[in-house]
Amino acid sequence: MSFLNKLFGKRGGEAASAREIDSAVKALSDLYDDPEVRSDRGIAITGSRAEEVRAVGRHLHKAGGTQAMVAARDRFREQHSWAAANLERIWGSMPEWQQ
Repeated sequence: MSFLNKLFGKRGGEAASAREIDSAVKALSDLYDDPEVRSDRGIAITGSRAEEVRAVGRHLHKAGGTQAMVAARDRFREQHSWAAANLERIWGSMPEWQQ
């Protein structure tokens, strides 16, 4: 079982639960709370950390579509307003976000 499946659980095409969204926000917060990321004011759009951010987005999309991604982004913005634009830039490269 992959890391994201362990973190979020795996369900077919159901809407994302509040728990799944909370788990995604926690995963994103963990990535953005790194002191180096904070000092750089975000994550570079290329690289392993950006891929982890995209993986969270893909998992959310599988769990509940773009609505789940938007809900997670909005909750993430409440805690990390400085990083929300960076998250959107990274997710902006994903076809799932553009739907």
